[in-house]
Amino acid sequence: MKKVICSGLVVITLLLSAGINFGFTEDQIDINALIQETQKRSDKPGEMTFVWWIPEEYWQVSFSQNPNMSATQIEEFLKVFRPYTIIAVVDGTVGTYGNITYKTETDIRSNIQIVDSQGNIYLPLSDTDVNADTKSFLAMMKPALANALGPIGQNMYFFVFPAQNKDGLGIADAKKEGAFSVKLGEREFRWKLPLGSLLPPKICPTCHEKVSGSYKFCPWDGTKLE
Repeated sequence: MKKVICSGLVVITLLLSAGINFGFTEDQIDINALIQETQKRSDKPGEMTFVWWIPEEYWQVSFSQNPNMSATQIEEFLKVFRPYTIIAVVDGTVGTYGNITYKTETDIRSNIQIVDSQGNIYLPLSDTDVNADTKSFLAMMKPALANALGPIGQNMYFFVFPAQNKDGLGIADAKKEGAFSVKLGEREFRWKLPLGSLLPPKICPTCHEKVSGSYKFCPWDGTKLE
């Protein structure tokens, strides 16, 4: 069943990024690595559940070098999502004979929340609190995902949370140190930040291995990394 999920995620990647690796710094960012870092899957038997945090940087990477989009157009696009933290969820239970029962959007919404590094809890925003452009774009993605992924796409739902806490600080900043989690009832999917795929890789001065830019110590020999 995990193969089904992985195949679906590949299709999502191609659908949203046109299969192109784009970089917004001098070093090209691997969009596949970025997607792997932003998606979490349940390892519990009988569950077909994944949670996808879609940070602003994902859209930036996807469209920054699109020849049909100017820098101004990209910035206007990013403004649509910048006020929000976007989480996509598919939550299914595999039956005895392989049939999958998916939870509805209402069921998921009643159980989903974000918990920031200070333990503050955030619930999804209501439709009236989300701007029209953001709602329109997410609504356009639904039929495309359904056509590409079948039942998985049909049962993928987007939930919109605030991007900042009451003090104006980012709840989930992909480039800054921190952490946050998405909870689905008793289940928790956690991200430790920053995302290594958005940082230049580091080279261990001792073993000379290339490691994630988010590492503080070499995983091979424990050398402190600068």
